[in-house]
Amino acid sequence: MASNFESSIHRGCDFIHDYSCSPCEENGYNTEAQHYCTQCTKHYCQDCVSKHNGLYQKHALLSRKDVEKWEAAPGVVDALERCEMHPGEALKLVCCDHDQLCCSVCVAVEHRQCPKIYPIPDGKGIQRSIEFQQVPKKMAELQKQLEKMKEARMKNTMSLKKTRAAISDEIKTIGKKINEILDKIEKTVFKDLDGMIAKLENNIMRDIETCDTMTIKLQNMIAAFQTKAKSSESKSYIAYRKSHNMILQADEHVRGISTIECYNVTFQANNLIEELLSSMKTFGAIEEQTVMTKQRKDPNSDPNHVISVSEYKKYNVKMSDDEYQCEIFGICEMPTGDFVLADGKNCELKLLDKDYRELDHYDVPEIPWDVCHIEGNEVAVCVCNNAYRKGLYFINAAKGDFVTTRKLSFDHDCIAAAHHGGQLYISSGTALYVYTMTGQKVKMLYEDKSDSRTVRKCAISNDGKKIYITNNIGDQLITVDSIGTKLAQLTDPDMKKPTGVQVTPAGHVFVCCLGSDIVMQVDKDGKKKLATLARERDGVYGPHGLFFSSRTSSLIVGGVKCTLLVIRLI
Repeated sequence: MASNFESSIHRGCDFIHDYSCSPCEENGYNTEAQHYCTQCTKHYCQDCVSKHNGLYQKHALLSRKDVEKWEAAPGVVDALERCEMHPGEALKLVCCDHDQLCCSVCVAVEHRQCPKIYPIPDGKGIQRSIEFQQVPKKMAELQKQLEKMKEARMKNTMSLKKTRAAISDEIKTIGKKINEILDKIEKTVFKDLDGMIAKLENNIMRDIETCDTMTIKLQNMIAAFQTKAKSSESKSYIAYRKSHNMILQADEHVRGISTIECYNVTFQANNLIEELLSSMKTFGAIEEQTVMTKQRKDPNSDPNHVISVSEYKKYNVKMSDDEYQCEIFGICEMPTGDFVLADGKNCELKLLDKDYRELDHYDVPEIPWDVCHIEGNEVAVCVCNNAYRKGLYFINAAKGDFVTTRKLSFDHDCIAAAHHGGQLYISSGTALYVYTMTGQKVKMLYEDKSDSRTVRKCAISNDGKKIYITNNIGDQLITVDSIGTKLAQLTDPDMKKPTGVQVTPAGHVFVCCLGSDIVMQVDKDGKKKLATLARERDGVYGPHGLFFSSRTSSLIVGGVKCTLLVIRLI
């Protein structure tokens, strides 16, 4: 039992405490402090505090319920030097790989694989530097800006309340108008109903009057026929003729009235009104509008402005259980800032956090030739086995829960994919196809069957009017419009076996080249090279995957040698 206990509190474990027991820490163990002694200025766990109390019975102790007082007590790490992640620990180290200040717990838990961990420098001469002296001024200016922003937001809150009242009045007016229309329709219907009932009642009264009149006439004729018809032949003849005419007249009325059994009225409701109203969920669209602050024109907003590089950083993405050296074929970024890499050599997806550290991985049945983000946590992975599978795997790439949600199969190879405007752009190696999200082919946008890999990867401009295609075998960048018409064909001595291509929201176009180990920028029309941004000496090794992150304004390049190169742009 003792060995188990020691292994659970050893400093090498991953338990993180806001305050660690001072005696335990001195002996190489990591246990959580439950008490603080104001005289000793040390923290104690439950076991160590009993020994302390036996030696120092008059010392004042602060328990966990007074933990807020620990921070103000002597001996506790100063707030400026305190680690934000582990408040009981002092910042003593710097991770140059992630450009972060660290405490000992940070290094043990989060940066254990980082090779460039150094003590915090003494900062000699920093107080005389201009940057150091300008810090209070800059913070004061930011404080004023924040106060102004707060005031503006307070005013914004009042204006929203007024907007709410105005829109409410407008909605009530619409409701009142609709009710007035319904009342008018109701009155019209009742008017028609009353008119129809009155008409039928008149018909009934007329039939009743006819029956009464004919009944009286028949009664009188019967009386006359019985008393006078036999008095003489001539009177009998007259009685017979009048009675016969009376019978014919009465019979005609009986037949006319008996053809109508009764009068009735029915109502057939117009269900279209109810269906139309029930299908409407609102009187109109309530839209959120964000008014952006006018900014000075940024030269980087010009798609032909030559982009500069501020730094290159290389990250090793080989995982402990990878069988082979990594070969990154595709890269995409998630809404969380995490990255998904398609490792073709190890047949897996790698999930990295925003600092490019390993979070998880997922084995893919076939070689993943490319990966692109769809929406939310969903990515689409291109798989292509000439004998069996040719299509896309849609995968939910949440940490610890990689799930294949659906699949699409094609009758051609599938070596690259892009998602734009709710449609999929699929490269077969010699053609570029457009598909719906359900897998229905829309059209073949472009084809070049002169050789294999004439259509390697593609990128679509933000407005969808230009599609850039890398011709890997022909050392070319092809630009076509949205209907497939070729607009440009770029060749350049440095453009050898181009693979990945990316377009920024501002329209900057970047290409990586497998044959020349470079990353270049080309103009928005795809007609000329503007600059070379990175070479082999900067960390470009056999590049396949290229991705632009708007979040960090960086180009992420993946290739061989298990290296991910991050190029910071300015």
